[in-house]
Amino acid sequence: MLNSTKIEIFKNLTHPKIISELTASLDMDHSTISKAVNSLENAGLVTKQKKSQKVYVSRSESLHSQSLREILIEYPRLPLDNILTNSSLHILSVLKNPYSIIEIAEITGLNRKTVSSALYQLTKYGIVLKKENRYYFSERHSLVENFVDNYWKYRTNKNLKAISENAVLIWQMGPEFLFKIDVEFKNKIMKKKLIQPTAINVFHRYDLKVMSNTEYYFYSKRELKTEDHIIHTILIDPYSSIYNSYALALYSKTCPPELVKYSQFYNIEKHVKLLMEYLDQQKKNTDFVLPWNEYQDLVRDLQ
Repeated sequence: MLNSTKIEIFKNLTHPKIISELTASLDMDHSTISKAVNSLENAGLVTKQKKSQKVYVSRSESLHSQSLREILIEYPRLPLDNILTNSSLHILSVLKNPYSIIEIAEITGLNRKTVSSALYQLTKYGIVLKKENRYYFSERHSLVENFVDNYWKYRTNKNLKAISENAVLIWQMGPEFLFKIDVEFKNKIMKKKLIQPTAINVFHRYDLKVMSNTEYYFYSKRELKTEDHIIHTILIDPYSSIYNSYALALYSKTCPPELVKYSQFYNIEKHVKLLMEYLDQQKKNTDFVLPWNEYQDLVRDLQ
């Protein structure tokens, strides 16, 4: 996302400037500066404002723009063009827990070579630490972590608005997010790339019947598995005994072997383990499940 030209432009914007001023300050040609500014604007890091006949460029007031300013002040020598690449930003977004290269590749959908190369750069500069072949965010670099979180929140909101003003965000991590929308917008949604139906939307594929006036979709480059569909059903409302029951009904129907592992990626492992215990014990063990006999009735109604 950030190359050396964009970083130098951002650094130079201590006050609003026109393109010709940036060109003179950085000794670069007009087209290079103009393209870089447009990219920075698209990323939400700068804004343009027309005054009289001139267009002024300034740093935006977005949270990730503010985070970037703080990084540049605190770590002026940090080679951000090697650290804040698209693949690195995706990888950093999932490192809330320690993961191996294989797991990171599985979560992000990036190939292992790309993950390995990015992690090499991130560990080289101490952004990411490694222990027992698992990688995690260094506590010393909370400013970078804040930038990553704020950047992806900005991107998610921008993508969600592009999909529809009526779309409602349910869950987000990095570039991936789960959202819901009224049924009437279904046809428009389905034409968009990277958007896949999920949760109770896909229950009919498993011969389970659920009626709803709301559609659920997941924005991701990777192809979704049954485990994803189950977890997305839980994420609609983790404290709802009904949605947890729907999720368990799909689990019982399909028995995917990696559900608990997948739940780690979504940071709901403890929740899923309680649901698995509920199935094993066949009795209510938490407030977000139904009494066992009511759960059995619900499952029969889905058949």
